[in-house]
Amino acid sequence: MNDFLRRVRNGVFDHTLITLDTHFAEEYSKTEEGKVFPIHCEYGTNDRELGIDVSGLPDKRYLAKNQYDMWSERTLTDVSFNDPERTIAHDNLFHIVDDPYRPTERVTRDDFIEAISPGGNPTGIEVTLIGVASDYCNRYAMEGWLDRGASVTIIRDLTKGIEKETPQVLDEPRYRQYNGSRLRSVESTEY
Repeated sequence: MNDFLRRVRNGVFDHTLITLDTHFAEEYSKTEEGKVFPIHCEYGTNDRELGIDVSGLPDKRYLAKNQYDMWSERTLTDVSFNDPERTIAHDNLFHIVDDPYRPTERVTRDDFIEAISPGGNPTGIEVTLIGVASDYCNRYAMEGWLDRGASVTIIRDLTKGIEKETPQVLDEPRYRQYNGSRLRSVESTEY
């Protein structure tokens, strides 16, 4: 991923949206994800830190999420924290921020998508997806972008699944209608 990101820093992308799994021990056992996976990417731990170098990428923004789907809304709002920083981080879930720890800008996800869309319409957006997991987080990100009319390219060798890899996910009947038109997968060398 780092090699790829170094190669695309120079004008390939207009925007960089980094989604961060952001879980809180105070609520994780109450989530759907908590019923399937052990806690991971816990806020305030090294496990949540990016393992890739995103410096130099254009217009970096972050979306922290505590569910598989980046298009969800914050549902567990009755959680209380003793640490004000954790409270702020929890309040920022599903918002677009300029810094995942000390944000100075915060906008709703949908307002951000509208602002970066040509003419305010996401059908003109071309999204490139990398990361984990092909069959969970990436799947839901892809579905949301497709539902909004965007085109999606998934870079196969820069994604990793838990139970299914990208080709297996894209071969599912519900995605076949998009294959070749608004949905494709390629290797990083083809990109």
